[in-house]
Amino acid sequence: MKEIVAIIRRQKLHETKTALDGLGFSPMSILSVSGRGKQKGFIGEVDPVMDEFMLDEADVDVRFIPKRLISIVADDADVPEIVETIIKTNNTGYPGDGKIFVLPITDAIRIRTSEIGLSAIK
Repeated sequence: MKEIVAIIRRQKLHETKTALDGLGFSPMSILSVSGRGKQKGFIGEVDPVMDEFMLDEADVDVRFIPKRLISIVADDADVPEIVETIIKTNNTGYPGDGKIFVLPITDAIRIRTSEIGLSAIK
């Protein structure tokens, strides 16, 4: 099992959720997060939706940009399809499209039924 953690633009959340639902990967957790990358929080072309709030780029001093974090635990065999879907859905060609991290999961337990392993996540 693996955990796929994706940090994406907030306006891409619905489209990403819909695409993953369409593939049968609907169980996920979502958090509102803020962060910054190589641009150190400078908006510029990082988040085109936020451009409307900019009066003069020289005056903008944004430290962190609002994002959405999606966490999905999946069978190893499903990871490439999930990652590919997240990339296709979130690639705008601009800096700030996000990051995906894939982490190993040693076990999972469904509290309600005590199912363990893959049966606990399916």
